Amino acid sequence: MPELPEVETIKKDLEKLIVGRRILGIKSNTAKMIEPSFEVVQKAIVGRKITKVGRRAKLVEIFLDDGGFLVFHLKLTGRLLVRKNSDLEDDWQRIIISLSGEKELRFCDLRKFGWLKLIKDQKELEKLTKEFGPEALDGLTFGVFQKILAGSRRPVKVLLMDQKEISGIGNIYANDALWLAGISPTKESKKLRTEEQEKLYKAINTVLKAGIKYRGASDQHYLDALGKKGHYQEHFLVYGRQGKKCFNPACRQVGAVIEKIKLGGRGTYFCPNCQV
Repeated sequence: MPELPEVETIKKDLEKLIVGRRILGIKSNTAKMIEPSFEVVQKAIVGRKITKVGRRAKLVEIFLDDGGFLVFHLKLTGRLLVRKNSDLEDDWQRIIISLSGEKELRFCDLRKFGWLKLIKDQKELEKLTKEFGPEALDGLTFGVFQKILAGSRRPVKVLLMDQKEISGIGNIYANDALWLAGISPTKESKKLRTEEQEKLYKAINTVLKAGIKYRGASDQHYLDALGKKGHYQEHFLVYGRQGKKCFNPACRQVGAVIEKIKLGGRGTYFCPNCQV
């Protein structure tokens, strides 16, 4: 699933590629992905101008000139691609929004779990996004982070991935942040000492900013808005490295290797030697 760095990369791309363009039409071969309905959305958006692109948690928000919004959730396998309308069809095209300047915004999704919602105004948008916790890179102060940890008996990795507690952290970056902080993913959240809390808080910022720097991780389906792969997968610290040597120099001396377990239903990677 695209996480904060991937969605932020797409948002920044869309800011450059579609802001100022007018919506000329919409078509879909999977109307169930559109809410409240294809017909309602079509009537509301054709002729509207795109004024801004935003992101909240893992949602992409497209601002329209009438005060409404188009909100996309990419879920597991979604892609938002900007193409020329003469370009060849992309894999798994589900929704195509025609734009001025002979451009198209294509929503592609292998699994069809993603969705597009028409939001009529700011109040309705706030209602949609109020379930999300503070943004991991904007609004999550250390004090708030401490309170979130102190209030949970869940394994710390499970807590980090709970979007109602903290927005934007998914499996990849939770794994890497915990390795960087030297904390076991199974450790009970409220049992983290202050020094561990500080290390984890800094580690979350470090790995998310690295993810943005490298334009996301394309270990599976993710592509940016131009259809290009990100590069964070070339810099994974622990995610996906089962059976490989730990990067920690002290671990290399003892031959420690990365292990994989299931935690909260997700593959979880850690070093049993340096993550305690």
